[in-house]
Amino acid sequence: MSAHSQASIDSQDLCEQLFIALGERISELQRNPTKGSCGIWQQGRTRFAYIYHSKSRGLIEVWCRGDVDELSANDPGLGVVARDSPREGWEKSFPARFRIYRTQQVPLAVTFLKN
Repeated sequence: MSAHSQASIDSQDLCEQLFIALGERISELQRNPTKGSCGIWQQGRTRFAYIYHSKSRGLIEVWCRGDVDELSANDPGLGVVARDSPREGWEKSFPARFRIYRTQQVPLAVTFLKN
């Protein structure tokens, strides 16, 4: 996984599509590209997702904030995967992930993340 600026064009594009689509449903959406990921949050609130990019493949991996059981139970078909043994801190706060490989998955991801 890599920074947004170092990712493959397809991976960057999926990140952009997800951010734009989320921004249509969540007011004042913010994104902060860092060395390894893009943090996503609503202005005045904490980050609710981190997007990791691939250097060579057209995919993004999205780590979600929330209760692991609730995240898994509400999976709309994205293939949400829980961490095996999350440690305190970031891992426990972002206990589950899913991957987006195709543009067609973006609307499902938006529905899942906006809740």
